[in-house]
Amino acid sequence: MSLRKYQEKSNSPHPHIGEMVRKVMVKRGVSQAELARKMNVTSSSMAQYLQNSSLQFGILWNLGIALEHDFLTELLNYYPATISLNEKSKLVSELRDKTMTITDLEKKIKIYKSALGIRD
Repeated sequence: MSLRKYQEKSNSPHPHIGEMVRKVMVKRGVSQAELARKMNVTSSSMAQYLQNSSLQFGILWNLGIALEHDFLTELLNYYPATISLNEKSKLVSELRDKTMTITDLEKKIKIYKSALGIRD
């Protein structure tokens, strides 16, 4: 069996999408048959989805809705560190806000430690 071009090995291989979906199914206790019913597809189609290393965006989207899981954000974890994230992304804004909050809290802790005479 020959691989399609997108399935060939690369410097930044993508995760096996079917395996990602299967892990979420196990975590949520959802059977393959139950997920197939939720998505209104045949059991054989669902079996094929889970075997595929790559899925069309619409299928992944529908799997995420059916499982109530954010596969798109999960995929960010697999991007190479050299890729900069979309600055207009809601997720990037939220992460930045949390980082600022943590930084602010760390500054406050230093101030309180100093005021109380506590040394690191």
